[in-house]
Amino acid sequence: MKRLLLLLLLAGCDGWPESPKPPPPVPPPEGAVPLGAAARQAALAPPGPVVDAALLAQGQERYAIYCTPCHGPRGMGDSVVVSRGHPPIPPLPADPARSMEVIAGNHLGAHPMSDRLDPRQRWAVARYVERLMGGAP
Repeated sequence: MKRLLLLLLLAGCDGWPESPKPPPPVPPPEGAVPLGAAARQAALAPPGPVVDAALLAQGQERYAIYCTPCHGPRGMGDSVVVSRGHPPIPPLPADPARSMEVIAGNHLGAHPMSDRLDPRQRWAVARYVERLMGGAP
């Protein structure tokens, strides 16, 4: 009996009018910046965080995950993808500023990593590459 009553009640819900569609979102005012954008830009500005063993270890870990498949373990473009027919990949630059630029954008076909690496991780990779390529004392 309870089931029959429940079914009758549910059947009566069929005639309700459809809700109106919400209006499209209002675009942000001109000159607006996302929350935290200034802090993010400051974190990306040179010279970056202090270079220490922890930063280099983090850079090595992130490099192994995101960079080695294309650039190889030594940064010379001697990777698995090249050995399987991908066009040659040039060696990585030792300049950390150039590395930061490449990590953020799609330079020469490189996959941008700015959505995968926060500013500290990007600096860590750039400083690790600097050491890897012999650019740091």
